[in-house]
Amino acid sequence: MQSSKKYLIQEGLNQYINIDANADFKEGVFDAVNGKLNIPFPPVVEDLARLHRLIRKRKAFTVLEFGSGLSTIVMADALSKNKADFLALQEKPELRNRFMFQIFSVESDKKWIEHSQSNFPKHLLELVNFHYSEIKIDTFNGRICHFYDNLPDIVPDFIYLDGPNPKDVKGNVNGMTFQCDERTVMAADILLMESILLPGTYILVDGRTNNARFLKNNLQRNFEISWHKDGDVTSFELQEERLGKFNILGSDFY
Repeated sequence: MQSSKKYLIQEGLNQYINIDANADFKEGVFDAVNGKLNIPFPPVVEDLARLHRLIRKRKAFTVLEFGSGLSTIVMADALSKNKADFLALQEKPELRNRFMFQIFSVESDKKWIEHSQSNFPKHLLELVNFHYSEIKIDTFNGRICHFYDNLPDIVPDFIYLDGPNPKDVKGNVNGMTFQCDERTVMAADILLMESILLPGTYILVDGRTNNARFLKNNLQRNFEISWHKDGDVTSFELQEERLGKFNILGSDFY
């Protein structure tokens, strides 16, 4: 924990996040999982440091996030630093990307979006697009899961799966719902998107191990998959030959 905390301080993130307290909390915010008001969400410094390091190391251009919070601030800061490094380059390759250094955060709770926006560093807001969508229960290959109704029309090179809250999922399949407290989340949006992802795309699933295993068992392309048990995260990297001169990752050239 100490190395992660030290990293966040070195990167200046302690000016946005109180890494020693329950920072991701605002009076009156509703916790959809527990069905209660005023639930504190303590920052997990290891998770935040991991996200920041990954986006900096990979020099990510466009991030798609399922679920917003402190992670959104951390990733926006990393993207802003990637952007500064990119602009400092004297020679830049030709890129086909309309959303350079942007994060699209998909959220199913309007109150939480308001909370996130009100606590966001103003100079980073220009990099963030909060995207509201309802979620409905459905099936994928005959197996129960859920999908967001409306996703951003983007091509991300980094995807972070840390949402939704299961109680936000509407509907039922044969009487089964995600209102059942014992049921794990089962987001299938990445499976829907799989065919249009570009080689080199990186996906990080925070916790949600049952969901990560569902993705692993249903993805059809050549993903390198790693379950980091101690950190409670699973990573997926699309390992395929690049499509051509426009299929470029930031880490390829700077």
